[in-house]
Amino acid sequence: MTMELTQLKTQRKSYRTSFTVCAKKLEEELMKEVPELKKLAILKSQISDKFHRLETCQTELTNRILELDDTETAYEEDFLSAEEYRDTYSELCSLVEQMSLMEVSTNESYERRKFKLQKLELKKFSGDAKEYLTFWSQFKKIDEDASIPNEDKFQYLLQAVVPKTKAARVVESFPATAENYPKAIAQLKERFGREDLLVQIYVRDLLSMVMKNAASGRSKTDLPALYDELEGKIRALESLGRTQEKYSEFLCPLVESCLPEEILLAWERSQNQRSLSETKNPRTLEFLMNFIRQEVKGEEMINLARAGFGPHPGCRRRDNYRSSIMNSYNRLNQTTPQRW
Repeated sequence: MTMELTQLKTQRKSYRTSFTVCAKKLEEELMKEVPELKKLAILKSQISDKFHRLETCQTELTNRILELDDTETAYEEDFLSAEEYRDTYSELCSLVEQMSLMEVSTNESYERRKFKLQKLELKKFSGDAKEYLTFWSQFKKIDEDASIPNEDKFQYLLQAVVPKTKAARVVESFPATAENYPKAIAQLKERFGREDLLVQIYVRDLLSMVMKNAASGRSKTDLPALYDELEGKIRALESLGRTQEKYSEFLCPLVESCLPEEILLAWERSQNQRSLSETKNPRTLEFLMNFIRQEVKGEEMINLARAGFGPHPGCRRRDNYRSSIMNSYNRLNQTTPQRW
């Protein structure tokens, strides 16, 4: 029994030496500024093989120790010695895994962004309620960031308002403390961000467009600019919960009243044709905006075609040259005395 135990200890010593040498190589590679993942993978495979052989020998040795008469002291010392190697193996494997994950994350970040973006600047709010949605959509990221203390959020809020404006007066009416930050935000929303207030503002804007169109006698307007303006106001109303599906019957007549006469006539003709082929009501805000969008595309294609077949620059230069000669000739005839 004693001879067999001695042989197992000799065998274990060789395994431990081999394991320690490999562990040292792995530690040296991990300590490098830029470790080689391929080399780490090879060393991890090697140390795993050495550890498993060491564990097999250790298990057999432990069983032999337990068969001895006085086993408590010998077993405890041997167990603690074996645990050190187990801890070293677990720690090295964990470090290699973390390094691999970091490398994957770095590569993904590099693929997503191979250029440096400019630093974003906070949009400053002056107190114009029309600008509140844009302002809050940006500042909300700061407001919802749990890692930023409220006193710092208050400083960001002070920087995000235009000095000496209504918004600045509201924010500056509170001392810049952590406790007052949520109060200042609530007051800003109450003054400039109430849904009922913003809805009234955008609806009144639509009404003002109707009045402007009526005053101009429905003359020809810049249709792309009109469409962009209408789309912006409708999207703003949607962000406030006034969707096209729910408020189409109210918004559709307003949008129709904003259109130039020739576009409105074309819209009516299209509705008459659609009503003959479809059972559901075609006069909805969605259909109307799609129709205007198609009209805008058509107008842009016409402008493109006209621009593409305009006079060649060389022709214009020749025409200008001939025109200058004729003008000079006419002036000469006007200034030369006539002979009778």
